[in-house]
Parts: sequence; C-alpha cells; structure tokens
Amino acid sequence: MFISKNFKAFTFAELAVVMLILGVIAVMTVPGLRKVMQRSQFERGAQKAYLTFNEAFDEAIIQYGPAYKWKDNDEGKDVNTIITEQLKLQDNGLTADGMELTVDCTYDGCDFTADVNGPKKEPNLEGKDIFNYQLTFSKVDPKDNAKGVIEGSDQEVDITDRVIPLDDAAELQRNNWKYTDELWDK
Repeated sequence: MFISKNFKAFTFAELAVVMLILGVIAVMTVPGLRKVMQRSQFERGAQKAYLTFNEAFDEAIIQYGPAYKWKDNDEGKDVNTIITEQLKLQDNGLTADGMELTVDCTYDGCDFTADVNGPKKEPNLEGKDIFNYQLTFSKVDPKDNAKGVIEGSDQEVDITDRVIPLDDAAELQRNNWKYTDELWDK
C-alpha cells in the first residue's frame, strides 16, 4: 500500500482571505435581502389587513343583517362595536399575528387603519407598514348611492358595502399586492 507523505492543506492565511471575501459578500448582500424580505412582509400584511376587514364586515352582516339596519339593532350596539367585535382583537388591541387594526365608524361607513407589523416595530410609515381602507355602507334605497341604478334600465345595483383600499394600499392592490420600486421609494 502506498501512502503519500506530501500532504497539501490550506494555510491559515489562505483561510483568512477566503473568510474575508465571504464576509465582504455578506455585508453587501444582507441589506438587499433584508429589504426584499421586509417588502414582502408588508405586501402580505396589506393584503391580509384588507381581507381581515372584509371578513369582519361579512361576519357582521351575518350576525346583524345589512349595514343600513345596524342603527336599530336589537342589542343596542353602535357600528364601531359591531365591526370591532368581528375583528377578534386581543386585549392589547392587536390581532393574533400582531397587526394593529383601528376602526372609526359612523352609520355611513368605516375608516380602517392597519399597522401590519404592530405599533412597536419600525418603520411606522404610511405606505410602508401602515395602510388605510374605507367602507361605505349602502343606504336603504340603492338610488341614494352613487351609481345605484344601471343607466338605461330599471335594475338597481348596490355598488357599496365593500372595503376599498386607499392611497398606497390601492396602488398595491392595483399591482396585485406587489410593491413597485417607485411606490416603495416614496
């Protein structure tokens, strides 16, 4: 059996140079990866908030009937209470996954705000992790709603009673819940 006595190995200096090169590459790529991960998290959060508000509204309709009837509900609850109880917020006002959802309702509709990563995490900026949504309730008579009747026919169409993303959330929705570089860099 032949055993070679010429062992070749890396020297400490060679290993140090390789580790230095890997360190430089990591320093250059980690911020970019962090930005991509954060953008993705905020995109999903904006969409999830939209779906959460819609689901809360749908659940309120199931429990209390059409929104125009909420003013005279049997339990004497105001609209804020009706919507907020459907959001199933924890004692700290956050959802189970840490989103902060705020609701401001009247008998005409609701304004919703979502901080998708919670109030204690940065950046706390509209368009990044804070998004606004609006819900306009239909009236008893659909003719009271804008564009409530299809032109040229007697068919009434209720075009309200849905959550609508506003501002940057609307831009995200139009772009299939993905940030464009222009929207992210605002």
